[in-house]
Amino acid sequence: MTLKTTCRAALLGGLIAALAGCGNDDRRDPLLESAYSSLFGPSDEDNKPISDQEIAATLAATDLPVLRLRIEDRKSEAVALEIERNGEHRTYGTASRQAIVLRHGMITATRGLGGDLMSVEEDALLRLVRARSAGQARYVQRFLTPEDVTEVLTYSCSVTPQQQVEVIPGVSGMAVRAACSSETEPDFADVYIVDAGGEIVGARQWLGETTGYVTLQQLRR
Repeated sequence: MTLKTTCRAALLGGLIAALAGCGNDDRRDPLLESAYSSLFGPSDEDNKPISDQEIAATLAATDLPVLRLRIEDRKSEAVALEIERNGEHRTYGTASRQAIVLRHGMITATRGLGGDLMSVEEDALLRLVRARSAGQARYVQRFLTPEDVTEVLTYSCSVTPQQQVEVIPGVSGMAVRAACSSETEPDFADVYIVDAGGEIVGARQWLGETTGYVTLQQLRR
């Protein structure tokens, strides 16, 4: 299964309108623009995205929360349904038995993607992102190597709120950029779209060198 749909068209239309309104803003960040394009832009022909009809059928077939997941480098998309909830953590699964764990919309673990993110230490980063506040935060990712050794990567992240974006009529979110650096690992920049309640409704997030950037979009919460 995979992505959505009417939401996709509405999100794209709202985003285009929002970006057009600030089209002459010299302060716009090229990395942020790239993330917007990845989150809401049309897929290229090689992506073979799920059709609107398939997405509509998925949403009609379940009352569960649904999200769209896209692995950029692999040009692959999937629709994932919530399969478990444990406190603040929600686990979503795809038809191909891939799973991702979200905490308030931030990916904290994956299974079945290859080079999986085993766990993170995200409290400080998530706090700033949800508050849509500027600041510095420590962020740790853990991966399991082919030799069954846990690799621990530690980053320092600079969090910066960006512009407000209307994603669908009547629903808006603020883009929050987290630029993360390490003394030993490549730098990356995540972008989160955060609503007024502090929930992440869309994101472009780095999941390590094997998987690369993943975008997700909440279709139903």
